[in-house]
Amino acid sequence: MVTWPVGIIRPCLRLALVLLAALFLSNVLADAQRRRPIGEPTGFDDVVFAVCFSPDDRTLAIARGASEPAQRYGRIELWDVETGKLRHVIKGFDGPVRSISFSPDGKTLVSASSEFRSSRIQDKARSREGNVFGELKWWDAQTGELKNKLTLPGEGSFSLRATYSPDGKQLALNESFMQMSFLGVPSGIDISGPSNPRMDFPRYYGPTFIFSSALKLLDAQTGEAKLKVSTAQPQRAIFSPDGMLLAAASGNEIKIWNGQSGEELHRLKSFKGRPNAIAFSPDSQSLAVVITKYYRESAGRVIKEIGSSEVRVFDVHSWKATLKLGSLGMAYSIAFEPSGRVLLIGGLIHEQETALPGVKLWDLQSGKTATYSTGGDDFSDAVDFLAISLRSGLVAFRSGPDAVKIMDAETWKVRYTFDAKSAGEDNQRSVNRFLLSVNHVTALAFSRDGKTLLGEIEGDGIKLWDPRTGEVKKRLGNHEGSSSITVISANGESIVDAGDDSGLRLWDVRSENQKVISKGGSEAISALALSTDGGLIAGASDKELRLWNARTGESMRTLSGHQAPINSLVFSTDDRLLASADEQGTINLWDLTTGQIKKTFSTGGKVTALRFAPGGQILASAGEDRSVSLWDLRIGSLQAKVRKHEAPVNAIAFSPDGKLFASGSDDRSVVIWETASAKSKRTLKGQDLTVTSLAFSPDGNLLASGGGNAAVVLWDVRTGKLNRVLK
Repeated sequence: MVTWPVGIIRPCLRLALVLLAALFLSNVLADAQRRRPIGEPTGFDDVVFAVCFSPDDRTLAIARGASEPAQRYGRIELWDVETGKLRHVIKGFDGPVRSISFSPDGKTLVSASSEFRSSRIQDKARSREGNVFGELKWWDAQTGELKNKLTLPGEGSFSLRATYSPDGKQLALNESFMQMSFLGVPSGIDISGPSNPRMDFPRYYGPTFIFSSALKLLDAQTGEAKLKVSTAQPQRAIFSPDGMLLAAASGNEIKIWNGQSGEELHRLKSFKGRPNAIAFSPDSQSLAVVITKYYRESAGRVIKEIGSSEVRVFDVHSWKATLKLGSLGMAYSIAFEPSGRVLLIGGLIHEQETALPGVKLWDLQSGKTATYSTGGDDFSDAVDFLAISLRSGLVAFRSGPDAVKIMDAETWKVRYTFDAKSAGEDNQRSVNRFLLSVNHVTALAFSRDGKTLLGEIEGDGIKLWDPRTGEVKKRLGNHEGSSSITVISANGESIVDAGDDSGLRLWDVRSENQKVISKGGSEAISALALSTDGGLIAGASDKELRLWNARTGESMRTLSGHQAPINSLVFSTDDRLLASADEQGTINLWDLTTGQIKKTFSTGGKVTALRFAPGGQILASAGEDRSVSLWDLRIGSLQAKVRKHEAPVNAIAFSPDGKLFASGSDDRSVVIWETASAKSKRTLKGQDLTVTSLAFSPDGNLLASGGGNAAVVLWDVRTGKLNRVLK
């Protein structure tokens, strides 16, 4: 008997999972999915999944991503329809964006995406440990700012689409899941069947793929589920323009529900083929359906799936077919033009014994047809998405896996083409989601509202992330080639750095303006601190301290009192105290009103980190001896000394309420402690290099840990689970 190593079985199962998902999507779930030669790759990672016009027809939104969520980040591009210029790119996704829909008032854009969540910090390019969750995000359609986010329940989400109802009060959500389980067949069990003799088999474990899907109506503001409409694997559901009906193709049927109550009203069936695209007329009185019958033909080793499509138009009251158009070729998409008189059908249109990518126009009153070529000459250019503007007379469609074209409906000439590179390389997020750099994250701070996380990357300036989505919102500065010290204020509004020349610069995060505080001197700056409100700067040079007014740049005071070079500085949360530590382990507590030393503590070893607890009554210090000490500032003595790390501690952070504190170490772990009892509550492991910085979010729910590889890890404080990795 041959035994297969687990290292071989797992990659094979993952590959099988991806292939089965692709097959399932193309045959059952995909919205007007193009049929390709079996086994023929597209060659594209930046696939277009959806296009739609804003209600005022001024903006075209394009949703992109890769077919496998773990491979590439998705994005939404917002294009100006009149000028063809890029307005904004929304990049807050950890997987492909499957659908987009504008609210009827045009103020909000809702996206449905497949988000890959790592179960561990992944440092190897072949690692794929994690799961995929469906996520709805509400965006400001003008600024691209995130307004709301909802992670949908259930793991293994691989297809989801959300559509606004015409009144903007509901979302129709199609979500499909695929999960893999293993079934064990113990030795000796009879698994013989009618065609198999009885045999004793050794224990065997194999994969079982379980598919499920649902159509739900959600509250459009909160995403709260209001009603489950169907669980029969429907394709994307569409509302009638009056909002009274909801329709979706499901297998070989089309189901119609009441758009408000979710009650099933009718089924269209007995088609000689599969319905693969549907559209309501503008007056909501008709439903057009594309029905395709597929055939397979072999050409050497390549098996192609070809088909023949027809279109039927049904009256929504009697549900009888009133019109029929056949001999189309292969149709994948359908839409009514705004007057309702003409039907547009996209695909590989049959014309004079050939089939080319194009759009067929069918005048429903006269019965006349016309065909317009959209360019291209094979399956990859078939028109499988159609979006029509209501006022400007434009048609947008996908032409090839990664391209969208806008065509003028009067001249039928292409006005603009947007491919994967049109948005510019700066807007294309790297396919590499793994940790390859050795640069450290030396400082971290959340903004007051918790919607931004700032991190100083050694040699790469400051990055501003949206911790809710992982998007890099902004970059400030670039310190490549410099060994500068950088500190971020606790409120995330100011940044101060010291260059090799001992010069000080202050950055305003919102305006991005910088101010020179000091042009430098003969003594190198060994430690730096910025007050909570960003108004004071403290810098140490050898054994001496200096204070600057951050707003005016004025040098305010020089403080002396250490007997050894100073290596750590920190302001109290109320900015009344300053703590400084030197290389001999002496900590001085300075009263900033008088400039005098208020208290002195001796740690007995080199201090590697300092942090005040909220309220200013406790000071935490970390040392090379792997310990963290809590000093009671009211009585001036050591309150507790804890040791759990296996290497020197580099960073300390207190939760906003002061009940917890965290420590990060060279041992690549973070420990969360209870402040009152000084007992460890949870150990967070998995970072591939040393932990160099820590910060709690303003609500205390997240802990950000920065380390090597220029990466920040977000942890859920309550559960200790990995939330996401920011790069």
